[in-house]
Amino acid sequence: MNSPDLFSVNNRCFVGKLRVKGIYQTGKRRMIRDNTEKADELSLKREYDNKYDEFAVAVYDRFGNKIGYLEKGENEETAFYMDGGHECIAVVSDIDKKSATVGIMVDVFCIADKETMKNLNALYEQYLRSQIEL
Repeated sequence: MNSPDLFSVNNRCFVGKLRVKGIYQTGKRRMIRDNTEKADELSLKREYDNKYDEFAVAVYDRFGNKIGYLEKGENEETAFYMDGGHECIAVVSDIDKKSATVGIMVDVFCIADKETMKNLNALYEQYLRSQIEL
């Protein structure tokens, strides 16, 4: 789990570079190949009732189609910010349209100014410490 860098552009604070998983399972590889390009902005939505991942964050393309999930085990920080009421987005940083699963890497951003992000970062670090103490 990475702590966010306080890199901010237009109130977008960088959280991390993550892989989109589950593309093969959605059965929408051709649609994803045709409709997703590098630098596309993707929507992120929490899935609280996901039975496979308590921190599930679904990824949607610019047309509103679910294309997969932020990788399990790497999505906890993004989920934490979203659970706190903050919007997060993803921007396609790399896409391999030749692989069987259409490999997509995204840069995840939290929509927050630097001061808010500092506070969120501190809260997330407290959360991580509390998990270690359990």
